[in-house]
Amino acid sequence: MKAVFLVLLILPPLSSLVLAMDPPAKLWEKWYYSDHDGCEFRDIELTDSGDLFITGSAYDWTAPIQDYYCAFLIDQEGNSLWAVEQPWYVGKGNDGAVLSDGSFVITGRSVVTSDDTYSLFIMQISSGGAIEWTKVYDYPDTREEGYGITCLPDGGFAVCGRVHGTGQWAGLAWILRTDAYGDTLWTREWGASIENYGKTILFKNGEIVVFTRGTDDTLATQGPHLLFYDLEGNYIRGTDYPELNYIFPGDMCLASDSGFIFVTKTFPSISHTDQYGEIMWRHSIEANPNDENEGHCIRQTMDGGYVFSGWDGYFGGPWDEGGSGGNTLDYREGWLVRFDADGNELWNFNNTVSHHNFFYSCVQLPEGGYITGGTWTGTGYLVRYAPETGIEGGDVIPGITLEATPNPFSGSLSVSFSLSQPSQVNLEVYDLSGRLVQSLLSEEAVPGLHSVDWNPDTPVPSGCYLIRLVTSEGTATENCVHLR
Repeated sequence: MKAVFLVLLILPPLSSLVLAMDPPAKLWEKWYYSDHDGCEFRDIELTDSGDLFITGSAYDWTAPIQDYYCAFLIDQEGNSLWAVEQPWYVGKGNDGAVLSDGSFVITGRSVVTSDDTYSLFIMQISSGGAIEWTKVYDYPDTREEGYGITCLPDGGFAVCGRVHGTGQWAGLAWILRTDAYGDTLWTREWGASIENYGKTILFKNGEIVVFTRGTDDTLATQGPHLLFYDLEGNYIRGTDYPELNYIFPGDMCLASDSGFIFVTKTFPSISHTDQYGEIMWRHSIEANPNDENEGHCIRQTMDGGYVFSGWDGYFGGPWDEGGSGGNTLDYREGWLVRFDADGNELWNFNNTVSHHNFFYSCVQLPEGGYITGGTWTGTGYLVRYAPETGIEGGDVIPGITLEATPNPFSGSLSVSFSLSQPSQVNLEVYDLSGRLVQSLLSEEAVPGLHSVDWNPDTPVPSGCYLIRLVTSEGTATENCVHLR
């Protein structure tokens, strides 16, 4: 979509300009397993072919129990390709990963028989949706669960979750390393109290990094921490964030540099750390005042920024409505926020629909745009959004046109523009965080139609870019999508 804007202010240097963007338009929303008692999509991972590998659950408590799923493959148009029926009495996938051979691995919780307690499981699934192997890790009479899984260079896995739980949240943080077949190489339990659990796990710079909650003798804050282990299970260091005391962790991803980005689940904020876990910056994530909300996912985008998902809850009526003596949470909406590489918000909106909906995971698509997933009143729920439409505000300037073709493009992009009078022209390419990618033209131009090709000087990532034309008459911008 093309947009042309009048320059009203003297702009800062363009190479450091942060551009605001319109929120993306919704392309479609779809619902899954509406005939089940409950379905939710917890984690979305993109395959090399662009399909969506999703972990979660779909329950059917009818007699006899049928169609109880823990993983799904869905294409970008929302069509179901296959689902994995879990082999236990109860099973739920919390996190997944795509392996280099096209197969998948997930972790979550299972109840093997109706008399058992929750146990942590790992399952490998073939590219066609067949279960290749499963491993269950359990202590008798307590609750175990896997929340995060990551692949290691030797083909094995690192998993985090909790062990020795006795209630919904109680337990110790549990870290496991396995070989490529799920056989245990070592485990570690972390925490001095019974309120600890590992939420997300990554591998970076030869270290296993765990985003966890709880306390021990050296990390005394009852809130999020980063824990670092070597591949042999030796504890290297941990970070304590006293300002986040009693806050619950949400999710973590690799940052654009050598550090980490994490978001909190309660009182959502986004934090950037260096490679050692030391805070470089932190921003609260703006929500509607007096709402209850949660953060569940943070992912890096192709331009080095980040996209966040969660839910925002609206309270209704006075505090004593209904004679309950307290306010009532009337409505929950999926919540999506886009940040640049420095944590500045580019857009922030709620998925306002007629029923409660929750966003638990989100991904940016290679051609631009986003897919987010979660649940809609017990039904699996996916929403696809278009790429962002560009810079906000301004009026159309007569006499200026700007067009980029083909769009999307993978080789050369032809940029054409027209002028109604002689002008100094600057034609430049920016990424979505406002950083200058390449200058295409800077010269005096005569009235009429002009054309310039963009052949990137250096390889640029797949994603959305802004072509910016600055003239004495005004400024025009055009979006384009680069596919590698």
